[in-house]
Amino acid sequence: MMIAFSDHALRKMQQRKLKKEWVLEALGEPDYSKPGHENRVIAFKKIEHLFLAVVYVKEDKNIVVITAHWEKGFKPIKEA
Repeated sequence: MMIAFSDHALRKMQQRKLKKEWVLEALGEPDYSKPGHENRVIAFKKIEHLFLAVVYVKEDKNIVVITAHWEKGFKPIKEA
């Protein structure tokens, strides 16, 4: 499986000072994930006291990261 980053994702990660390793952690071992808009998925990973949200899409066996941002006040929904 290959992980690619859109130009938008790379630009936003740089602006938001998000480390690529954090994004890869969120993709590899998310604390929580949920379906996003259309065929996108949002993976959440707790980094220190904030949650990092990584929006991506699966294309065949590959992943394309669309964007990443901090999600303040995020509380995962507990499943019964």
